Amino acid sequence: MTSPTPAPVVLGRIDESFHQVAAAVVEEVLLRLGHEVEVREGPHPQMYPQLAEGELELFADSWLPGGHGTYWAEVGDRVLEVTPLFEGARFYWAVPGYVPAELVSSLGDLARPEVTARMTTLEVQGTTPGAGLTMRSQQLVADYGLDAAGWTHRIGDLQAILDTVERRIAAGDWFVTPLWQPQYLNDVHELRPLADPLGVFPLPDRASLVAHRGAWERLPQRTREVLGRIHYPIEAVNAMDRTVNLDGLDPLTAARQWMAGHEDAVAAWLA
Repeated sequence: MTSPTPAPVVLGRIDESFHQVAAAVVEEVLLRLGHEVEVREGPHPQMYPQLAEGELELFADSWLPGGHGTYWAEVGDRVLEVTPLFEGARFYWAVPGYVPAELVSSLGDLARPEVTARMTTLEVQGTTPGAGLTMRSQQLVADYGLDAAGWTHRIGDLQAILDTVERRIAAGDWFVTPLWQPQYLNDVHELRPLADPLGVFPLPDRASLVAHRGAWERLPQRTREVLGRIHYPIEAVNAMDRTVNLDGLDPLTAARQWMAGHEDAVAAWLA
């Protein structure tokens, strides 16, 4: 009798391109190990509960301990960290490099009258409401007294940030944008992070592959061993993210292209 075909591994990811490519590397590794893969994606508040309930077996990537710490606190008893895929994930606010550093180098500088008078806009275009960057951006507006100086933070999405940065840099505007690393904009524009002396943003995180505990135990031992060896530099995420956003590649194709150029690293994972 033919044995039943095993169910696909369900891999979750956040529906933003830099998260999509990070997860696509895991997807390609699973495919090379012979697994079928079902990818599900959505916003942060949707994905973490699905992971906790076992609807997602694997999830990439979780920013720990700070960026996604609020969500992790709610699911950590049912979820385990498999491996850091890369290190150095972080949030910040940034200004274009043509804004003089002697005038604007810190978040606190944004409240100074001579700075607000020079800015083209005091509206900061943000991303989705459930993102860690959004929660901390709303906090810093109050903590640094920026609301009293006329600054506002606008909820949006990833595309709103990308469009705003491209449009305003093309116009030579003075503006502030929430940003993060990894993100391809860091490679194509000079964007200077602003110092955060109050520590509103967390220290740089590790971006990890995580798993539902029960689902992890059901995976073959070789699969668990290989997944635990996946590791790549943060620059790889920027490179893959850039090909998605500027060259029109889908995340899995972008991941395969990067992996083809780094065969020794991939071979070490699969050894």
